[in-house]
Amino acid sequence: MEKTMKVLGIILKCICLVVCVGFVILGQKSVSYQGLVTMLAGLCGILVLLYLYNRKYK
Repeated sequence: MEKTMKVLGIILKCICLVVCVGFVILGQKSVSYQGLVTMLAGLCGILVLLYLYNRKYK
């Protein structure tokens, strides 16, 4: 059960990373404040994922 939860967490984090990178790419296509907010949301998501990864190795 514990191993299944660990694998599920990894899959969820990978999906979240793909979505955040997609936000950055989609936000870059439009030159407006909406595009900027979209890119910032994607960047914040990537930074949160990096924080969660690095927290284990502190």
